[in-house]
Amino acid sequence: MSDERPGPVGQLLDAERRFHELMPGKDIYSKLFFRTLLWFALFTAAYAIVTGL
Repeated sequence: MSDERPGPVGQLLDAERRFHELMPGKDIYSKLFFRTLLWFALFTAAYAIVTGL
Protein backbone atom coordinates (compact mmCIF):
# COMPACT_ATOMS: atom_id res chain seq x y z
CA MET A 1 0.00 0.00 0.00
CA SER A 2 1.02 3.57 -0.52
CA ASP A 3 1.87 5.71 2.47
CA GLU A 4 0.61 8.83 0.64
CA ARG A 5 3.81 10.76 0.02
CA PRO A 6 3.00 14.21 -1.34
CA GLY A 7 4.45 15.64 -4.50
CA PRO A 8 6.16 14.22 -7.55
CA VAL A 9 9.26 13.01 -5.66
CA GLY A 10 7.08 11.01 -3.28
CA GLN A 11 5.19 9.52 -6.19
CA LEU A 12 8.49 8.61 -7.86
CA LEU A 13 9.70 6.92 -4.66
CA ASP A 14 6.44 4.97 -4.42
CA ALA A 15 6.76 3.85 -8.04
CA GLU A 16 10.36 2.82 -7.41
CA ARG A 17 9.33 0.80 -4.35
CA ARG A 18 6.54 -0.97 -6.24
CA PHE A 19 8.83 -1.74 -9.17
CA HIS A 20 11.50 -3.15 -6.87
CA GLU A 21 8.94 -5.51 -5.32
CA LEU A 22 8.49 -7.04 -8.80
CA MET A 23 12.24 -7.57 -9.32
CA PRO A 24 13.58 -11.09 -8.75
CA GLY A 25 16.52 -10.03 -6.52
CA LYS A 26 15.20 -8.86 -3.16
CA ASP A 27 18.46 -8.25 -1.31
CA ILE A 28 19.50 -4.77 -0.21
CA TYR A 29 22.37 -4.54 -2.71
CA SER A 30 20.13 -4.98 -5.73
CA LYS A 31 17.76 -2.36 -4.35
CA LEU A 32 20.62 0.07 -3.74
CA PHE A 33 22.01 -0.55 -7.24
CA PHE A 34 18.62 -0.07 -8.88
CA ARG A 35 17.91 3.08 -6.87
CA THR A 36 21.31 4.52 -7.81
CA LEU A 37 20.66 3.87 -11.50
CA LEU A 38 17.17 5.34 -11.27
CA TRP A 39 18.26 8.59 -9.65
CA PHE A 40 21.30 8.89 -11.94
CA ALA A 41 19.03 8.59 -14.97
CA LEU A 42 16.58 11.10 -13.50
CA PHE A 43 19.23 13.74 -12.78
CA THR A 44 20.98 13.13 -16.11
CA ALA A 45 17.70 13.67 -17.95
CA ALA A 46 16.96 16.81 -15.92
CA TYR A 47 20.47 18.14 -16.63
CA ALA A 48 20.13 17.42 -20.36
CA ILE A 49 16.76 19.19 -20.49
CA VAL A 50 17.98 22.26 -18.58
CA THR A 51 21.23 22.65 -20.53
CA GLY A 52 19.44 22.06 -23.82
CA LEU A 53 17.25 25.16 -23.39
